[in-house]
Amino acid sequence: MNVRLKSHINSRAPGIDPGKMRSFQRVVSHDGFFLICALDHLSDFQELLDPDPKTVDYARTVDSKLDLIRAIASEVSAFLLDPRFALAQVIAARGLPASVGLMSSIEDEGYYGSASRMTKLRAGWGTRKIKLIGADVCKLLWFFRPDNSTADFQRGVLKRLVAECAALSLPLVVEPIWYQLPDEDPSKPAWKARRIEGIIESAHEANRFGVDMLKVEFPGDVSSDEGQGEALDACKRLHAGIDVPWVILSAGVSYDSFKKQVEISCKGGASGYLAGRSIWRDAVSTHDPNTKVSAIAEAVARLAELNAITRTHGRPYLPTLNGTALHETLPEFWYEGWHP
Repeated sequence: MNVRLKSHINSRAPGIDPGKMRSFQRVVSHDGFFLICALDHLSDFQELLDPDPKTVDYARTVDSKLDLIRAIASEVSAFLLDPRFALAQVIAARGLPASVGLMSSIEDEGYYGSASRMTKLRAGWGTRKIKLIGADVCKLLWFFRPDNSTADFQRGVLKRLVAECAALSLPLVVEPIWYQLPDEDPSKPAWKARRIEGIIESAHEANRFGVDMLKVEFPGDVSSDEGQGEALDACKRLHAGIDVPWVILSAGVSYDSFKKQVEISCKGGASGYLAGRSIWRDAVSTHDPNTKVSAIAEAVARLAELNAITRTHGRPYLPTLNGTALHETLPEFWYEGWHP
């Protein structure tokens, strides 16, 4: 399998970082697919718990997240969690099965500037703490438009984070987000077409910085057969310009729409999904005990269905070295010259 894993190993072991490789082995399924549930939401999660999020305290938020994690863990290969409400808490509460991987977001809620969308990293948190707590992967939400004045600032953020993660053998997942500028009308066909190209371009640019994986917006529309065909072409073009695995995000769309997006993305080269509200929204927002039980069961069923779609159409990510390739890439004393 022709796969690039970022590495700062010396020339005796080019092209592979065993630390990152092991981390990826923990977040994929046994057969190599990213079946990941995102639960790193903050205020938008609390808003689902109560129409007035100010009434939702820390304890209620934590307990709600842990309950959901326990309920759906059997169907996921990993969870993406936030440090404020879930990451250390799920470890301390033994709420995460040993077979399930752990990813952590590094950005803060919101960003610098109303229109600039400059990434703001979480204060008091960072790559070293993510590694020390035992998380397998670091995730960055990266607002990026090359035609905006903040593009160079965003490139700098990504460049620094790539270097930090490489030094720690910590895989970095980047989530490029295309966004509307103040003078643009997102309802116009020209803007929608530009957005699709922007999603592809942003993924290609992030790839060139040396990221380890991409979490991508769906590049298109699934409301018509024509739109689905165009979206499949866009996914294939996105895939052709990167050499790392990628997954599709849900962006809170309806489950039926997301299910179709997963199928198209996987046919276009994706290795799975990393999704949140489209799967579990009803399980969190429903407060009647009887209804909640059925809503949680529905979330589990949705995950199982997405997993089947991914396995049918997706590209497994199972980089492996055996025999001569293994011996030559990792010779007897490889560790003496290893400098992550």
